[in-house]
Amino acid sequence: MGSFPHDAPEVVVQTKCPPLRSYAPATVKKAGGELRKLLSADPGAAAPSMIADYKLLRDQCRAYGK
Repeated sequence: MGSFPHDAPEVVVQTKCPPLRSYAPATVKKAGGELRKLLSADPGAAAPSMIADYKLLRDQCRAYGK
């Protein structure tokens, strides 16, 4: 296996999360109420766990951006 010459440029890979959308506090509160209603009507509903996954992804993107 060969090696790079000493004068080869350094390769830098940078990944970036897409910009996060901001939501008004009233919208977040409304969505929370809707999710609570959904869970009380159907404790096995899939949407709440999908939204929790999305929240985790948003938290990770925020942390990565710092």
